[in-house]
Amino acid sequence: MANIDEEVEALFPHPNNTFYQMGIYLDTNNNIIYGNSILNTKNTSQKTLTELWFTLYPNAFKNARMTPAPNNAYYAGFDDGWLEFTEVRVNGEEVSYNEEGVSAEVILKEQLLPGEDIIVEINWIAKVPQVAYRFGTKNQTYMLGNFYPTLDVLGEEWHNSYNSLFGDPFCFHTANYLVRLNVPQGFDVAATGKVTQKLIEDAGRVIYMIEANKVRDFSLAVLHNYAQTTRDSGQTLINIYTPYNYENQALDIVNDAINMLNYYAYQFGSYPYEDFKIVFVPMQGFHGMEYTGLIFLRDEFLQKKYPDKQSEFILAHEIAHQWWYSLVGNDQLKEPWLDEGLASWSAYKFLEQVKGQKAPTAQQYKNTVNLAKELRDIYSTPEYYLTAYTGGEAFWFHLEAELGQEKVFQILRAYLAEYKYRIATTEDLFNLIRREADQDMEGFLSKWFNP
Repeated sequence: MANIDEEVEALFPHPNNTFYQMGIYLDTNNNIIYGNSILNTKNTSQKTLTELWFTLYPNAFKNARMTPAPNNAYYAGFDDGWLEFTEVRVNGEEVSYNEEGVSAEVILKEQLLPGEDIIVEINWIAKVPQVAYRFGTKNQTYMLGNFYPTLDVLGEEWHNSYNSLFGDPFCFHTANYLVRLNVPQGFDVAATGKVTQKLIEDAGRVIYMIEANKVRDFSLAVLHNYAQTTRDSGQTLINIYTPYNYENQALDIVNDAINMLNYYAYQFGSYPYEDFKIVFVPMQGFHGMEYTGLIFLRDEFLQKKYPDKQSEFILAHEIAHQWWYSLVGNDQLKEPWLDEGLASWSAYKFLEQVKGQKAPTAQQYKNTVNLAKELRDIYSTPEYYLTAYTGGEAFWFHLEAELGQEKVFQILRAYLAEYKYRIATTEDLFNLIRREADQDMEGFLSKWFNP
């Protein structure tokens, strides 16, 4: 089993050497975030670096032509969102930078040699658009996913994000976070990690100190007129946030969430965080959205607009992402099938074994799908779902038919053990399948990339 402290391959930024300290001030009158980020990291790659690349996801919302949010999410007409640097310092010295769409290049004055430490301080401003989406605001509810400058991953080359009209255009390593969040009184906060301190200011504002360790992202929901329902599963504290008058619906959901977390922990490996949060938000374009230790679900769930079985599947899928995205990461731009298909297969297994529902079989997926497509090679939302979801889950049901269910669970336990807090690739997964299967798998594996 690989130990992340002893890996031969170079990871940058390394999960054990990357620490974000952020000060966040939310102006709810103007929907503006004032941010200060101090990033401490080490060049754990084997390369000499002359620049660093960051993802600025809010810039995907700059204009109506390129926004990933659907038209019906803009409840008051198009409203732009963006993120701008105001100052960047590296090891105390001001440096130049170039913003290019959802990416920013920070130019280093001095080369960063392998093994050297670096401190990057960024002052930035972001505008939260009036849009019901994973980054946006509606009815004084702020959905703040991927809202801050995030250091990209360096492998053989930089894994830079790009804007995509569908999917999750992200690839990030895990890191540690310490966040000082300043919001007006009357708002509640649901965030990745745990609140370690809450301070009431004289000026009618509240400061939350939040700590999150070994997480793939840091995400927030800032909420007005919400209720919180809490249940302790014995291993994990479950918190569900609903608009007022929907507390009763939360009771059924919290029981399902506990059962799902326990099932996945038993089948794959333990859930390592102290709590798990489900936040119901006004969101279009997605039924749900996964982050580390936290998921957004569309508030229409609470209005019973989904059949019960569909609601259960979506919840099970999003919770499965705590294992397949959060703990075992992947490049969601280049290999979106890796986490989406596996989250769906895992959800079907829960519904079959715990809820007694009938799961699909390999025979229902008659045709293989070319899983090699990355987001930039996909040209429509239906094609994206066919590749990442239908194609991805078909792979796992066919593998189950080939090897048996228990062998697949064995493979996935090894997958989590070897790639926890890391980024896995298709080739990593295939090598693990070859090792665990005890039979020739080349014919099976190749048909999914040469259909």
